[in-house]
Amino acid sequence: MVKGEEKVVVVKRKPSKKRHFWCYRDEIIQVKGNPQKGDVVSVYEGEKFIGKGFWNPASSVRLRIFSPEGEDFDVPFLKKRILTAYQHRKALLPEEEDFRLVYGESDSLPGVVIDKYQNCFVLQTYSYGADLRKDKIIKALCEIFPVQGVFEKNDFSGRTVEGLERKEGLLYGEIPEEVIISENGAKFYVNIKEGQKTGYYFDQRLTRRRVREMSAGKEVLDVFTYTGSFSINACLGGAKSSLGIDGSQWALNLARKNAELNKVSDRCQFLLGNAFNLLRELYRARRRFDIVVLDPPPFIKTLKDKEDGFRGYRDINLQAMRLLRSGGILFTSTCSHYFFWQDFLECLVSAAEDAQRDFRIIGRLTQGPDHPIILSMPESEYLRCFILEVY
Repeated sequence: MVKGEEKVVVVKRKPSKKRHFWCYRDEIIQVKGNPQKGDVVSVYEGEKFIGKGFWNPASSVRLRIFSPEGEDFDVPFLKKRILTAYQHRKALLPEEEDFRLVYGESDSLPGVVIDKYQNCFVLQTYSYGADLRKDKIIKALCEIFPVQGVFEKNDFSGRTVEGLERKEGLLYGEIPEEVIISENGAKFYVNIKEGQKTGYYFDQRLTRRRVREMSAGKEVLDVFTYTGSFSINACLGGAKSSLGIDGSQWALNLARKNAELNKVSDRCQFLLGNAFNLLRELYRARRRFDIVVLDPPPFIKTLKDKEDGFRGYRDINLQAMRLLRSGGILFTSTCSHYFFWQDFLECLVSAAEDAQRDFRIIGRLTQGPDHPIILSMPESEYLRCFILEVY
């Protein structure tokens, strides 16, 4: 039953959304107790208590449920959630210590992302309620791990939807200029402060592993290489050579350092420039490759971007398809939430028709196990990769 002074939100959800963490504006039936932005509220469906969550009347996602059991968002609660997430990663990635430690709703911590780089941690908060309680998150981390430093990387557009400012900075301890991490036996320098997103893209772990497994004796083209992780994995797998392309000189400098760190710099070449233009130049120069890896940034960030984004994905895949030798392999990815499997497939069919190449699908991959996808929340899946073979 509802207590007199309790901050309460009453909702009505569709049957298919009963285990979803979010409630939208049209699902809110009643608000009691005058909760403010970021407050913890008790959530009811009719007379039934369904949990505690963060309230934000300024967001399209009005409510984010963090505890169906009614626990408080305090340090003991956070320690329990973070430890559970850590144990899940260690069970599935027993050899690893560097990974996405907390992936928001998938780890029952809506609005919280934590990446672990040895004993350095990167924190992102994309809900108002979680952002107000960053100190509790840091305290929980420090009670579990020997934390060297916690860095905030909250300079992303999703924050503005919640009414939060975009910002970055040190929250606790110290963060070195570079941290050396390990993934699948490869080692990488990560610059947390200056790098894209949180510094490294853990989500492509499975794709990198597969590229390594298929690269022996191959000539590989790695498009949007960033700091060289696909190129280096290809060479560690026995690739004859790898050419990595990126538009950032800063990223390529770090890619070269990473190639030296893994003792494959003799087979790794890196090229600065616009990927779309460089692929056309390589085609005109009659360069051909056994494997092409495409890992572009998201061309579709909102639904209104979908038409233009489709054209972007189609064009870059068309250029990549033309560069493959007979029997060649294309690893092509999208990290756009709104570019679903069927959209991606239609894009690839169209690109292959224009390239006048025939492909078979030999695999599909998604984000690694440190980015768990939960059945009740399809939004938790965003990374999609097709593996295509020319025949």
